[in-house]
Amino acid sequence: MKKLILMAGILLLLTGCNAQQTFETVDDAYIQPVSVQLRQMVLSLPEDAAALTVQSDEGGNLYFCDGYTITVQVMESGDLDKTLRQATGFGKDALRLVETENHSVKRYECVWVAAGEGEEQIGRAAVLDDGISHYVLTCMAGASNAEAVQEEWQGVFSSFRLMTQEELLRTGS
Repeated sequence: MKKLILMAGILLLLTGCNAQQTFETVDDAYIQPVSVQLRQMVLSLPEDAAALTVQSDEGGNLYFCDGYTITVQVMESGDLDKTLRQATGFGKDALRLVETENHSVKRYECVWVAAGEGEEQIGRAAVLDDGISHYVLTCMAGASNAEAVQEEWQGVFSSFRLMTQEELLRTGS
């Protein structure tokens, strides 16, 4: 009898140690990742902007115009606050942003005033976010000259957009 109870106990212990089967779920549809279309920044610069140009090691361009500067740069997407701090000197919470979206590209625009040499500086920035990169356009002018350059800035900012290689070839840009 003792042998029978001992054997039953051993059998119970051995059967209780079975590994449980785990199943992996499989979907019938194969989801292929969406290919990313590389985009290029496009904008119309004033005629005098081409006179003096400086290119930074980070890939940004600085254009000196009559009474103001234009900066164009590309940064990594993901941290809008970091991009705005680099472009304007202010964080996202310190700026009043206007956000729009067109063809899956988010656009953020803002203006600010900063201290400058001799007088305050007026700045305006636009950030285009395609999910991969932040394309940044910044204009800065002295406060005494800001009203005079407003129309030129409006032309630059309204022309600022992203285009795919196909769109560039189609339009001849």
